[in-house]
Amino acid sequence: MALVRTLGNAASGETAPDIVIPLILFSTFSSIGTIIALTAFLAVFITFTRLQNDNELVILRTSGMRLFDFTPTIIKFVLPLVLFTAVTTLFATPWARYQADKLRLQAENSSSLKQYSAGRFSEFSKGNRIIFFERTEKESMKLGLVFVKIQTDTNRETVILGGNGEISFINETPWIILKNGSRFDIKQANQTKDYQYTVFDTYRMSLENPPKNYTLQKRIKSTDSMTLFNRSTDPDLAELFMRIGTIFLCAFLPFLAVPLSLGGGKQLKILHIFSAILIFLIANHLLGIFQALIIKGSIDWLISQMVLPITIIVLTRIASRYREGEINTSILQILK
Repeated sequence: MALVRTLGNAASGETAPDIVIPLILFSTFSSIGTIIALTAFLAVFITFTRLQNDNELVILRTSGMRLFDFTPTIIKFVLPLVLFTAVTTLFATPWARYQADKLRLQAENSSSLKQYSAGRFSEFSKGNRIIFFERTEKESMKLGLVFVKIQTDTNRETVILGGNGEISFINETPWIILKNGSRFDIKQANQTKDYQYTVFDTYRMSLENPPKNYTLQKRIKSTDSMTLFNRSTDPDLAELFMRIGTIFLCAFLPFLAVPLSLGGGKQLKILHIFSAILIFLIANHLLGIFQALIIKGSIDWLISQMVLPITIIVLTRIASRYREGEINTSILQILK
């Protein structure tokens, strides 16, 4: 999905071609938590499906083993994956998303500044700054002749000329660095004008109030988990809920996979696996639903955090008892 989305943006011109591969890597890395949770669920599901189809599980159960007797084995398998999911989801995923956002911003900044093309006057700071520059090389941040007009108020204006310069980014803010130039300060008072002339070797000037895409607004998804917890606003807690919920999916869904894996026949193996993937998608989308409710303030995030694992445990218990024949298919008896 990340590959298709990124290549689509690159083909439409929304993403620079030279950052496609890094963006795919960062996008994939930010999804590792969900991938590992799905892997743990399908690994247990496919393993027990194979044991059931080969009648090995039938032999184990007739010898006295119950489905819950496999719990220690599943815990040993799932525990390293849960720890890895926790590290990636809580720490690595926000970092990867932030790096991807930063990479996109840098590409957009470079592209946007290049589009303020040489030989054309561009307005910054709501029209109070007018900049004209020449570019020495195509697709380069090096500048030739630079002209800047700054209107501080109705009676003051400044004109700056630079023989050459360059555009650079300092703390995500674009700066023009001029060299070998001069500055004219013009002040008008009582229908007379006063001029002040200054020569400089190096002159730095930030582009205040740059276009919107010049500044990096740190998304909630790109914010580290400790900051989210410390701020504790509804959107912050909703994102934190989503991250912890992914860990719970990895920790609890493999246990539900055991009774679910016993319901398919050999001829419906592929359909059975697709059903398992559908169950995982439903559980994952439930996290999104609760996340939206937390953002709206309709539900407490700590209470909703316990809904998913408790639901999975209850469903696992019911499905296990059903597979072991302790309850029949009657819905009323299951509810009792």
